[in-house]
Amino acid sequence: MGDVAAALANWNGLEFLPRCLQSLTDQSHPPAQIVVVDNGSSDGSKEWIRQHYPQVELIENDRNQGFAAGYNRAIAACRSEYILILNTDVFLDRSFVASGLSALKEVSDAGSATGLIYQEATREELNGGFFMRHLLRIQPSTNLSENEEVFGCTGSALLCRKQMLDAINLEGEFFDADFFSYCEDVDMAWRAQLLGWRALFTPLARAHHVGSGSLRGQLRFVAKPAWFQRHVIKNRYLTLIKNAPARRVFLLLPALILADLLIWFYLIVKSPRRVLLLMQAYGQVLRLLPSAMRKRKTIQGRRTVAESHIRQFFRGWF
Repeated sequence: MGDVAAALANWNGLEFLPRCLQSLTDQSHPPAQIVVVDNGSSDGSKEWIRQHYPQVELIENDRNQGFAAGYNRAIAACRSEYILILNTDVFLDRSFVASGLSALKEVSDAGSATGLIYQEATREELNGGFFMRHLLRIQPSTNLSENEEVFGCTGSALLCRKQMLDAINLEGEFFDADFFSYCEDVDMAWRAQLLGWRALFTPLARAHHVGSGSLRGQLRFVAKPAWFQRHVIKNRYLTLIKNAPARRVFLLLPALILADLLIWFYLIVKSPRRVLLLMQAYGQVLRLLPSAMRKRKTIQGRRTVAESHIRQFFRGWF
């Protein structure tokens, strides 16, 4: 069916690694290569991997460089035609890889595929594919039983063609390392769509996701730590600036700012000490704006589809 490599980034995920790696090696179509980039873990993850999975290619970062940078290193080390991008708190059913491969092989211009994911924190099954809301929040599809085309696939468990990943590679990065964490899968999906690569959901590929494993299961925005919330705010703006046509950027920026004002009002009431910390997100956007504009020029210069193709994947505002 095609060689598959698995790319994982780990940060203090020892609690989940045994079950995650076991689910990988138990696949009906097991990966020929497993690459784990450790982002400066201090929980014994590296030592455990060396002892129990010596076949894993372990790459060590001396500090937490973030989700995006960690996975960039892992993907770059993969040598197969297909690459499974997997979070360490995701446990795959035995046929996940085989089902994802079947879906990709049926659609020649499909660049990524995901499946039906049980979200442990909310105790519900979710379509791992997503559409978009105009305020750049993801809208999970309500379809749980049929194959469908989606805007993008969750970054927690997606099988990609290496050809697609190479095509969206920008300045040596698959995910944008400026994002650090959160929304990097939306940015990747948008860049892939602009190049004509389709994203698929297949219910036959099933997985179990703990959800925000490195953040102790904190799923809601207001429950996450301030550093994570800063990235959430920052990355929505960077995603818009890089990928949307100019008219859409100027249309949506005021709406994003208004939505953020509502968040600020809530935080002033609930967590006033966080407000000054979160204000740093706007400073980070300004600092990263030259880089985002440089990337935008390349992305928009490469695009092969019309704006109407992208608009079909948007569902409402909030």
